[in-house]
Amino acid sequence: MFRGVKGAFNRALRGVESSLKAGIPVGLRMTLTRYNVGEAPALVELARSRGVKRIAFYLMDLTGRAKGNPDLLPTREQLTGFVNSMIRVSEEFKGDPEILIVRGNFVGIHVADKLATSKDEFLEYIQMISAQGDCGRKTISIYPDGSVKPCQFIDWVDVGNVKERRLKEIVSVENEKLKPYMEVYKHLKGPRCSKCHFKTICGGGSRSRALAFTGNPWEDDPLCYINPQEIAKRWDIREGDIGKVMGN
Repeated sequence: MFRGVKGAFNRALRGVESSLKAGIPVGLRMTLTRYNVGEAPALVELARSRGVKRIAFYLMDLTGRAKGNPDLLPTREQLTGFVNSMIRVSEEFKGDPEILIVRGNFVGIHVADKLATSKDEFLEYIQMISAQGDCGRKTISIYPDGSVKPCQFIDWVDVGNVKERRLKEIVSVENEKLKPYMEVYKHLKGPRCSKCHFKTICGGGSRSRALAFTGNPWEDDPLCYINPQEIAKRWDIREGDIGKVMGN
């Protein structure tokens, strides 16, 4: 139903099995919506039963054909339950398969809060999150017409064109069009994101979801469900702790 092609799921499974038989490493991806988020644990079981070593769950982003369908997003309550279930199955299966959650770095703050047993351990976990790729900071997208965008999830912004300038110049820190996406935390305006203790780590979640819901890409991501003040208090996060994590 989601792909719009009858039999797509069974065909995908046949492709998985054929690839594995040929010795090709296989990963699965699932776009989470409010209608399928409850099926995530079963998909992990499926991956494990087929010998797939990695599965990535993408929090639905409101770009492309999803722009006009914000009602497909999972609720915050559904998302919280999903992440907790992924923590449980990952511990149960001892990381086999590896589980990735994409397009919501705030989820990493939640996971760190759940797994850490000390402040030092919590800071180690969020340092791992800070190393992940973000739009314009560690990733870009080059479109067929040569236009360069911060990534495929920020498709309304052009930061240059490789038919007109060298890519090295476009991705330079001197590019004023790209700079806001390299320093997202400096531009966040929403009441939650702008005051968040972890905004330099998270980067405010998804700018496209913020744009779709508020008309302003620098507002809050509507899917973020964590309470950063409560988490910071629990781990005694003080001024300067996050700077150390970021290497400042």
